[in-house]
Amino acid sequence: MIEPVTTRTPATVFSGFLGAGKTTVIGHLIDDLQAQGIQVAYVKNEVGTDTIDEDIIRGKHIVTKELLNGCICCTLVGNFYQALTEIAQTIHPDRILIEASGVSDPIAVALTLKSHPLVQRDGVVTIIDVVNYNGVLEFNTVTQHQAEFTDLIIFNKVELVSDERKQQVVGYVREVNMTAPIIEAPQGHVQPSLVFGIYTADIAEHTQMLELKKVELTTATHHHLEQDNIETFSLVSSAVYDQERLVAALSALPQRIFRIKGYLQMKTPTGIQTQLINGVNQQIHFDHVPVGFAATAGKLVCIGFLIRQLQPEVEKALKSAAVE
Repeated sequence: MIEPVTTRTPATVFSGFLGAGKTTVIGHLIDDLQAQGIQVAYVKNEVGTDTIDEDIIRGKHIVTKELLNGCICCTLVGNFYQALTEIAQTIHPDRILIEASGVSDPIAVALTLKSHPLVQRDGVVTIIDVVNYNGVLEFNTVTQHQAEFTDLIIFNKVELVSDERKQQVVGYVREVNMTAPIIEAPQGHVQPSLVFGIYTADIAEHTQMLELKKVELTTATHHHLEQDNIETFSLVSSAVYDQERLVAALSALPQRIFRIKGYLQMKTPTGIQTQLINGVNQQIHFDHVPVGFAATAGKLVCIGFLIRQLQPEVEKALKSAAVE
């Protein structure tokens, strides 16, 4: 699906049932983003009058917006929309992270993002506690939507269970979601490049943009990524592309490629323009490059499971969308 070129702030929704460890995973991601100089705004929704796990986020020197006493998918939709407006207009962060309460319906949250003119949905992420998850509760629409309506599933607390237990949870998830990629977060850590698309601040030094550049992972975590068969490759292209044909070609690639991001030269009604491109699970979004950005060629990175062998297929897709 083609989305228009915009300058909206990318926002990622983190969903998952109560106790899944959302705040822990988000806290580590915030640390990693801040280490890269990325300004983060954090919206946290809690049911009740007190926040939980507040100490995990406190002291990280980020902009926070807490929404209490309701759920952002229902009674606090107005407040949620207003909070996004306030953050986008006054703070101008590079990225917004939204932690929905454990009883929030991610569909309603994502629809709110889609309707907001100042933000763009950069993915819905569901976090699952592999210790306690035993499938979708019968007649529980929220838990079903959390597992079903997501771009990426993160298994948390994996260090506490056996491989057999993880496979059992995979089976539970696949009963309702056959396509969303599943990755692990040992001790609540996951590589940001697997979760987020590209954003303006990320290409300030465009010569390094497409590297999985931050050494935020321990050697053990690198081994973990290898064991999970997560691979990446990048392509350089000086071609000019037709937007509709490019979207069609990239959307037809195997679902093992769950992230596509970079910048390419695009043919537009006003001439050739370099545009950012973000893709997650066949949803493609284009954005403006920063003022003053200059590159002699376009670059594209692909991330997924055992995808290095798919590089010729991606090259063929790009070629099919190039303007003669």
